[in-house]
Amino acid sequence: MNIEIMRQEISEKLKTANNRDEGYTLLEPYKNILESYINLNPKNVDAYCLLGIVFFDMSDEETAVAILKKCYEENYDTFSDDEYSMWATCSAYFAFYETDGCEYDGSEEEYEMLKFLEEAVVRKSNFHQTYYGLGWYYFGNKLFEKASEAFHTAYSISKNRTHLYCEAISLLASSKKSEGIKILKSLYRESFIDEELDFQIAFILARELAFENKITEASIIAKKLLKKEYDKHTKEYHFDQVSSPDEISDMFYLLGDFNYVAHFYENYYHFADCSHWLVKYFYSLKMLNENEKAYSKLEYVIQKLEEEISETELEDDWETPEEKEEHIADTKETIEDIKKCYNDVFQNNMKPSIEHYYDIIYKCYYIACPRHDTDYNETK
Repeated sequence: MNIEIMRQEISEKLKTANNRDEGYTLLEPYKNILESYINLNPKNVDAYCLLGIVFFDMSDEETAVAILKKCYEENYDTFSDDEYSMWATCSAYFAFYETDGCEYDGSEEEYEMLKFLEEAVVRKSNFHQTYYGLGWYYFGNKLFEKASEAFHTAYSISKNRTHLYCEAISLLASSKKSEGIKILKSLYRESFIDEELDFQIAFILARELAFENKITEASIIAKKLLKKEYDKHTKEYHFDQVSSPDEISDMFYLLGDFNYVAHFYENYYHFADCSHWLVKYFYSLKMLNENEKAYSKLEYVIQKLEEEISETELEDDWETPEEKEEHIADTKETIEDIKKCYNDVFQNNMKPSIEHYYDIIYKCYYIACPRHDTDYNETK
């Protein structure tokens, strides 16, 4: 059985696994076969990389990393450009996996992985995953222009719309608004084929147009988007496609649809203790001439928080007295923040601003991953 057939078999069987235990059981025979392959031929880079992801899917991340380190030790002086690029990209995926776009730790290992990826670019990697992984790293480290270039190359190789979307987001984050919006417009389609991606494209495009004060154009997209994310049968909003559940409401706030903002807040009352959210709710009620409703909400929220303080003072199940006092202090601070945001709106006539926030879409970029990279054979 050659490596590609084995990878395809694993891919098909993983679709039938209902849980980790089942996945472990079906992967065990392939792990043994791949280990035999490598023992017979330590130069088989494909086998190392497939074995690495098999161990990873068997929840043995330490061994997965060790397998790829062994691959480098056996092949560092004989790698072809494609073999090196494959090894470097897969190794970087393991190194950066847990960061998921968050701040990186700046460790020596992380820096080494970055250099491996950049060396793969020097070797003119033919794998779009190399450039997507590099873009992921650059974006997480706020090197947005470098990220946009890396995502652009990934797209030029793969024609994968996710990569082009990531390029657009990187351009927006680097303040190249017109270039980012132009790409989003080229990606936008009214009929959603890829629900997650198409939803996100439409949302970010509408929001950016609203930021640019192109209200009419933004509103057309936003209203179509709203129809897609509102379930008429359950009368509920579905915000699975965005990073934070209040982001769509922020977009309608920018568009001046204060009815939407107030309605959303009232249906998602678990935001009640958050001054960041309340300030937009208060402003929306002010614009709707519902000042009494706003004041009633202020009194209600403060009462609830004061009751929480009283209950906390009577509790004895805190690990330390310091933790208890810290919680009480934090709650008191929240009360003061809420009072301030109310006064800012109704006494100081302040309009709360909306912060720009950008994030890419994070996908697996492990080359020939049997769980995700199902088109490897066609695009390698």
